[in-house]
Amino acid sequence: VSPYKLWDKSFLENFNDITIECEEIMESDESLIKWLEILHQYGISIVKNAPTEKNSGLKVLNRISHIRETFFGTPFEVVNIPEPNNTAYTAKGLENHTDLPYFETPPGYQFLHCLINNADGGMSSMIDGFKVVEYLKNNELETFEILKKVEVKFINNDYTQKTVRIVNSPVFTLTKEGDYKEIRFNISQTGAIDCPPELMEKFYKAYRRFAELLHSEQFCVNFKLIKGDIFSFDNRRVVHGRTEYDPNSGHRHLQGYYMDRDEIQSRLNYLKKIEL
Repeated sequence: VSPYKLWDKSFLENFNDITIECEEIMESDESLIKWLEILHQYGISIVKNAPTEKNSGLKVLNRISHIRETFFGTPFEVVNIPEPNNTAYTAKGLENHTDLPYFETPPGYQFLHCLINNADGGMSSMIDGFKVVEYLKNNELETFEILKKVEVKFINNDYTQKTVRIVNSPVFTLTKEGDYKEIRFNISQTGAIDCPPELMEKFYKAYRRFAELLHSEQFCVNFKLIKGDIFSFDNRRVVHGRTEYDPNSGHRHLQGYYMDRDEIQSRLNYLKKIEL
């Protein structure tokens, strides 16, 4: 039986089911268990009323475990800056995507801590990638099968780190039992596709369809982060994005952290006294 609870646009009607107060997490293991179970089952949670001092999110996340370092730094600053090495550090809109798909093992979870967000625009979006894969399996099987077997080249040419990162992987993978394992999707970090000529046209048609569904109103939940929110989600399941915002109308500053899936599940196992 899959541990995942899949969702689409109608999920917004029950948005309170995935929110939890920061104070409760900090003071109660029962509330920490609730938070971790929400993250594991739904792949998404909003922590409310967290402190808004810089770097204060780390103390909240340490209730789970240690964070995962990347070349972005910890925390990484999601704010409009000059000469950015990533479009996240601008005021431009971001298409739905997963982070760091060019890593052999991308970070399992991402936490975006909202310090301030009073600028016009900057709406956040999220889609359950597993729900989209389920839809394809049930309704567009040929597309599902093509995407399952053809590898995509994910590439990152980072002039700041003097590195070129390349990983080949299908846009989604399943476990040996056929359950959902992960998705990788980031159009801006996708290289040329290397697949047999007889599959090329079918693959691009399927890939375009996958991209359409990962931006479809049928699946998309839109919301605006407010000061003190920690937007927590499974980076290998949930695609996320944002609309453009006007930096002249106010400020938008998020601090980001990554954590591996292992840390979420192992902490939950310990708290629930699960033994093998």
